[in-house]
Amino acid sequence: MRLEALLPETVAAAIRLYQEVAYGTQSRARRAPDLSTMSGKDTEGVLALFQKEHVEPVPGYPCVRYSLRLGNRNFPVMKLVLQEHLVAGEFFFAVDTHDQMEIRPDYPDYESWMAVRRFNRELKQRIEEVFDDHGLDTAACLRRALERRGVGPAAVGSRGLALVVDDEQDLADAVELLLQSRGFQTVKMHDGTAAVAAVARLLPTFVLLDYELPELDGLQVIAQLRSNPVTQGIPVLLSSAAKVSIGDIRKADGFLAKPFQENLLYEMVDRILRPKGVRA
Repeated sequence: MRLEALLPETVAAAIRLYQEVAYGTQSRARRAPDLSTMSGKDTEGVLALFQKEHVEPVPGYPCVRYSLRLGNRNFPVMKLVLQEHLVAGEFFFAVDTHDQMEIRPDYPDYESWMAVRRFNRELKQRIEEVFDDHGLDTAACLRRALERRGVGPAAVGSRGLALVVDDEQDLADAVELLLQSRGFQTVKMHDGTAAVAAVARLLPTFVLLDYELPELDGLQVIAQLRSNPVTQGIPVLLSSAAKVSIGDIRKADGFLAKPFQENLLYEMVDRILRPKGVRA
């Protein structure tokens, strides 16, 4: 969805559906805007409800997102977002759980915190499914936008096998199509345990690995791959919307901060596959 096509009633529907799933039909988020005031507003007026964020982890590759903190019945800082990711100028509705804090297993409240994160992950999925059911643009629109642009598998040649590991199916689908257009065969996995087994079985050319995964997180996957002589040399491109320490980033061969543009994806893949010591 292009921002110029954004309608006040579309944003109002997204907020209303979010609230109904996150709080139930009988209650509302305390910070929710009055939807009755949105009628007649232009795009700029609607977007003024949100916090605008310019995300540019690498100079020259900016993405924009608009966020609105609505929370849920167990966690007050979850957000509704209107997100630009992969496809420049194409925005979609999503939920940011906003719970990407480092809580180590030896912390006293570790299990309680993990329960909150599981709840948030499941709620995010339900809200985004409801958006899709009601015809709102979600991450599923990315693959359709790429297909409209003619992006598809390369006609000839293969640069090898890319293993895409992401628990967000729609994002994985879009990334898969982009990598196929660059001559890679692809396989997708959606949890860390399955990813470790797949790498050992398939020996891919590289792994594009999301940090936040069910079963094992991205860093745990990397640790297991590096401990196995068969898989320890396979390049890993780690991706995350969370803040990741420099020390943890260095455990991978490259890092992509979400959201990112497709051209940055291509550049980082080329970089991790470049022979050691060879500059661009």
